[in-house]
Amino acid sequence: MTDNLQNNSLPSTTSQNYLGEMTKTLGNIQSQITLQNDKLSRLKIENSTNSQGLNTGTTIKHKGLGGFWWTYFLFGLPGFLSGLVILLLLTIVLLGSIFATKNNPEISENSSFVLKKLKQSSNSNGVLIYDLRGAIMTGGKNSSNVDKFGGIYTDFVAQDFDQIKKNANIKNVVFRLNTPGGEVFASELLGDLIGDLLRSKQQQQAIFYFDQVVASGGLWASFKNPNYVVASPYGETGSIGVRTSLPNLSKLADNIGYKELVIKSGANKDYGNPLREPLPEEVAFVQKQVNNSYDKFVGIVATGRKIEIAKVRDFANGFVYENSIAKNYGLIDELGSIDISIKKAAANSGLGDNYTVWEIENVPNPLKELLGGIGANTQIGQTLATANQTLQKISKFNLKNGTMYAIDETKID
Repeated sequence: MTDNLQNNSLPSTTSQNYLGEMTKTLGNIQSQITLQNDKLSRLKIENSTNSQGLNTGTTIKHKGLGGFWWTYFLFGLPGFLSGLVILLLLTIVLLGSIFATKNNPEISENSSFVLKKLKQSSNSNGVLIYDLRGAIMTGGKNSSNVDKFGGIYTDFVAQDFDQIKKNANIKNVVFRLNTPGGEVFASELLGDLIGDLLRSKQQQQAIFYFDQVVASGGLWASFKNPNYVVASPYGETGSIGVRTSLPNLSKLADNIGYKELVIKSGANKDYGNPLREPLPEEVAFVQKQVNNSYDKFVGIVATGRKIEIAKVRDFANGFVYENSIAKNYGLIDELGSIDISIKKAAANSGLGDNYTVWEIENVPNPLKELLGGIGANTQIGQTLATANQTLQKISKFNLKNGTMYAIDETKID
């Protein structure tokens, strides 16, 4: 055994040369380590495991300048400066928004309600042009994804009308319409809101300007109160009628093998179910509702425009007419520009020729727009959500202050 070891061992001279080379190599490594330590500003790098046995990867500490605070300074300074700049920008935007609102009497408490002067006058009283554009719908204010200027939402209209009522300088309003119509209930409500605003301004007649197209529910809302209508010579008006539908997807359901068991308390409780053929009595019931709404619509047009009901029924067939034809039917008083409507509204208010004209300008709240950029569906929002989830995961571990951890998220439950 001893002989074998001696025979397999290195000769003494070779061992000495080997050890010399090793010493030289270690010396070079030590020199490189010393040099790198100087470049790293005496940062000490360790591997660490916390008290729960979680492998936290790499720990970085400084060996003589305050530990945590020096590490935080080196690695947190860029983030701190970025956060400081963002905070400064938010503060500037917020103060600017508040200053603009407080120092501009034209801006109301609702940041999107801004009056833009179209005609300057020595008389501070005047006429407001209020735009009603898009489909007529109920609600709006409780829906986060609704654009106030993307449709005629009765909630938003009511809020604006409240602001108009409080403004004593607005003596009358011209309602400029461009709408394909909308819900029956919403059209009824819009007409009521217009009537309420007229009474608050002590006006006996609603002044309208029919722009590109005014159809269906737009006429319902317009003619519900005494009115005077000026229309663009190039627009269209009409579509007096009511419609609904009962979708029938029964064959499609059969083709894909979908079946549904309906448990109900009455024979017609599920009328309108698209997965079966509608019963004859259900069709008759819906038709009766449509007829009742149509009769009411015809009555509103006849009363509002002072036309005999029989004559209204002649053209109230769902068609949309050129404004020259609609005028012949009695739906329009004059063809021309909106200036005619403005002068009519001013005359009704006794303003003469000296008056101011405003319209509502779409000026969003800049702070809201800025903050909206970090919503949940944006890249920044998703990044913040991921970071929050990670913080919740590691909060159960007792991590040491003054230590920077590199953590593999895939290994944390």
